Amino acid sequence: MTLTYRMYRRQLLSAGIGFAVALTATTVAPSPAAAYPDKPVTIIVPYPAGGSVDFVARAIQPKLQEILGQPVIIDNRGGASGMLGSSAVAKAAPDGYTLLLGNVQTHAMNAAVIKNMLYDPLKDFTPIIEITKANWILAANPSTGIRTPADLVAAAKSKPDTLTYASSGNGSAAHLAFSLLASELGLRIIHVPYKGIAQGITDALGGQVNLVMGDQSTLMQHIKAGSLNAVAMTGNAKSPLLPNVPTIAETIVPGFDVQAWQGIWGPPGMSASLVATINAAFQKALSDPATATRLTNAGVFPTGGSVDQFSKFTKAEYERWTGTARKANITPQ
Repeated sequence: MTLTYRMYRRQLLSAGIGFAVALTATTVAPSPAAAYPDKPVTIIVPYPAGGSVDFVARAIQPKLQEILGQPVIIDNRGGASGMLGSSAVAKAAPDGYTLLLGNVQTHAMNAAVIKNMLYDPLKDFTPIIEITKANWILAANPSTGIRTPADLVAAAKSKPDTLTYASSGNGSAAHLAFSLLASELGLRIIHVPYKGIAQGITDALGGQVNLVMGDQSTLMQHIKAGSLNAVAMTGNAKSPLLPNVPTIAETIVPGFDVQAWQGIWGPPGMSASLVATINAAFQKALSDPATATRLTNAGVFPTGGSVDQFSKFTKAEYERWTGTARKANITPQ
């Protein structure tokens, strides 16, 4: 009888210990992974601070931080036409905490003019969302007498290889855009590359070069001051900031839709659900009235869109600009 009782107690005690262990295990078991993000998110801008790409990043940053509930760190890593910062993202972990704010240069034009790329623009990234577009403006020194697209064509055809235009360097966005325009019209205009568009604008203001192509935010102050004539802009629609400046498409080259665009990419191998989450966060930030106003006041227009749309768009732009370089006889170097 006593033995049976002791055995019974031992069984109860053993069962109790087992239950306690099971309960403890249930209580302290790790919870599922926290929802993204649970730490700061870094956006690498592959250009120096103060430029047009950096401006877009910092315009979106405040609202994006509010939406994500985490700090958003802007990391400027300039160099090699945007390739240094871009390649850092291509090699990062695909966890959504390192993103790239790239553009038409990093993901389309570089491949057209650089022989030894540090990455493959289509294979080494996960496209997430297009965020902005901006028209380029073609401006002329007033001494040229060029005020309209028709003036440009007439002047260039009457004196081939006489007019000059400034860009921020061989293979730059402005160089390729102007090369495409000249090719479409059969114009022979001399390219003068600079190490950055600032000096090119200075020389256009001084008359050392006749023409310059740049973004609205860079050229608008000189146009409004009358120091440069705004000849035309490159998009498919006029800018509300400069409503009297015609587009090239509506005047001399129908369908000429060339714009500076920017987007967000992540490293390769990101999950579809994570990409969708980040896409939604940027969509929400871009639709914020204060953010949108800050961008549009600088001549940069929020776009947004789906992941699939951005993926198809970047591929089309890549093919477009590599084709443009071949057509303009620009050899990758």
